Amino acid sequence: MRTWIVTDNLLEKPPVWIVPRELWDGAQTFFGLNANNLPVLPQGSPVITCGTPGVIIVVDTPPVRQKRYRAYSEAARLAEKQGASVVGVFIKGIDETILPSVIFGLEQGFYHYQGQQDTVERVSVVAEAKVMDRIRYLTRIAGAQSWVREWVNTPANEKPPHHLAEEYQKGAPDTISYHLYTQDDLKALGAGGILAVGSGSTRPPVLLKGRYQGNGDGPWLALVGKGIVFDSGGISLKAREGMGRMKGDMAGSAAVMAALRVVAENQWPVNIAAWAPLAENLPDGAAYRPGDVIKMLDNTRVEIISTDAEGRLVLADAVTMAIRDGASLVVDMATLTGSNVVALGGVRATLIGNDDSLANVVMESAQDMEEPVWEMPHDQEYALMNHSGIADLKNSGGRAGGTISAGLFIGHFAANVPWAHVDIAGLAYNESESGLGATGYGVALLVELCRRWATKSEEESL
Repeated sequence: MRTWIVTDNLLEKPPVWIVPRELWDGAQTFFGLNANNLPVLPQGSPVITCGTPGVIIVVDTPPVRQKRYRAYSEAARLAEKQGASVVGVFIKGIDETILPSVIFGLEQGFYHYQGQQDTVERVSVVAEAKVMDRIRYLTRIAGAQSWVREWVNTPANEKPPHHLAEEYQKGAPDTISYHLYTQDDLKALGAGGILAVGSGSTRPPVLLKGRYQGNGDGPWLALVGKGIVFDSGGISLKAREGMGRMKGDMAGSAAVMAALRVVAENQWPVNIAAWAPLAENLPDGAAYRPGDVIKMLDNTRVEIISTDAEGRLVLADAVTMAIRDGASLVVDMATLTGSNVVALGGVRATLIGNDDSLANVVMESAQDMEEPVWEMPHDQEYALMNHSGIADLKNSGGRAGGTISAGLFIGHFAANVPWAHVDIAGLAYNESESGLGATGYGVALLVELCRRWATKSEEESL
């Protein structure tokens, strides 16, 4: 993992620097350069060499979030190509509101799967003193995003459910306690949703719970993440094109487990439980079928319309577990529906909930971290799409309004507990290079949500 150093000055200056174009005048003074001896930088000029400070990569900072993120990712890759183990980033005077996309973009650019071809060991960020703590906070989140990238980019054959549960626990702070529910445990509990989804795989499903108790007997916030280690669609088989991306259908579970680590590392005064229902959705002689009726953990009977609507089934049982375990609030995150991409184009995540106060905190956290969400309607008319004639619910309300009906399916199991659902389909994985599409999206939103809840809990205890 890279080391990030944040300071308002450096005694020793790295040989490679990244500088936003809008801060170029201030950077010249910092570097001790004579502006009269420098060439004029035409728009789009990526690099100039200035002798004493070495290579300076000048970044045009686009006003659009996604373009800005990509610009700083490309700058990081270009810096790495210079071969230096230390890269400097001069952002004194930068607009504070864009810091997340700058820092997260840089980390995305420096990231390599399993450290392959890593050269940059340290990133030194020069910033104004007033924003240094915020930047340190963002760099911790950036590190968590790269944990998620590792887990999501790992090939499906190398992360069966039980193994992935073990990986989530490796290197975690001692203040997190874990409990693994095996397939036998799930059978004893009657977790019919998780068991049905995993029934077609020889690699059995599990449910991992992680708990950080930083607020004594205070209330618990549960983070629940979809963990389908590979999603073929089951008997309702997906098209072959792009199926390899389905190794990333566990991104929600990775996000909640990474967020839990950041909370524990910061020792915030808050109680957080992270739940990861992990299963593999495959067709097999033992697989569940369209037309089946299964019984969920809370005894809700569900008619199976499509075995490719599996994420909501594992999440429903995990939400039930979280509430039985004492959660006062529940937030679930999932790469749930293709409809989310159709509706929001991979620009925003979908938000659906049953509590306006919780929804507002989720939206504020998302906006602050530049991982924006859009709240969809949650009228009961949409919930009726999940009506079944032979069971309590059906697991798919159809294509029309599919993102909403899928979210409200999960909401049924939250009952009267404040709950929010974040659909990150189209945002968690964006394949620009074979096998390396994980973005780490959603971690920052969840961490900021936990931070805000910790602050609220601390204020209420005073």
